[in-house]
Amino acid sequence: MRDAELAPYMSRPEAMAALALTHRTIVSVAACGVIRYVKGPERNFPARCFFFLREDVMNIKAAFEHHRVPTLAYSKPGKLIALRHAMKNYLGHGSGLAGAIRAVVDGRLVPAGYSKRFRGITGYLFAAQDLRRYRLMPGVEVTPEGYINYREAAALLGVAVREIRGLMSGGIIHDAVEYQFGLSKFVAAADLQRFAESYVAISALAKQYRLNTIALFRYLRAYGTPLLSIRLPEKGTRHASFLSREIACQIQIPSPKALREAAERRILADRKKRWMRLRLAKEAALRKPLGRVRRISSMA
Repeated sequence: MRDAELAPYMSRPEAMAALALTHRTIVSVAACGVIRYVKGPERNFPARCFFFLREDVMNIKAAFEHHRVPTLAYSKPGKLIALRHAMKNYLGHGSGLAGAIRAVVDGRLVPAGYSKRFRGITGYLFAAQDLRRYRLMPGVEVTPEGYINYREAAALLGVAVREIRGLMSGGIIHDAVEYQFGLSKFVAAADLQRFAESYVAISALAKQYRLNTIALFRYLRAYGTPLLSIRLPEKGTRHASFLSREIACQIQIPSPKALREAAERRILADRKKRWMRLRLAKEAALRKPLGRVRRISSMA
């Protein structure tokens, strides 16, 4: 009787091999209701073992394999992301992954390719914006634009990731959800798009016109151009500056020759100021002994 009751189930190693999921992951997914399971002592099965309903496991495997997708060369996440990387970056091993698997079984989520780099269902590739919607974010309504991580936000603004962290620490933009240890940080795509429509990074502007970033920043500051400056949190870095797009459309971007000439004039002016300070300090030092000699002679 026990063997007959055990027949519809498969052991944990079998289920892990069928879906290429780890022990922790398959147990977490099953606990979210995607796979029906029982524990050994509950049914008088072998003790300290999980048994998963064979029908549910095979349905998940068939739902992924049903899509005839091409095998693609894949190295790291981009517009497409492997389910294995999505688990690491923002889905996690619990409810987020369970929601994505349920969507594939229901036909609401369709893979775009497959990578041989990972085994089983973890090798299937999906559009990153589609998978990201299945991350569990309590109290946060998922907008149609979705969420993007810091690396994608940096690519959108044409800056480095440290400048996105600076915008976050400065309160210019805000995290879309509360950070969960081990998962990527996110910002709302709509908020970042609004900022990108209002400001352009000086570094991105310099790269577009093939100019030196520091020289362009000093040129704009010398002419009194209003800039949005933020302090960068990383060690060894100072500030990142952004220019209003309205002002950027009105000013004339200097040529490399104009920047070089402005830098030479600035260096010459700084040199003259330094020479003047040294000259005044030298004259002051020479006047002090003369005053002392006059006082001594008057006393005599």
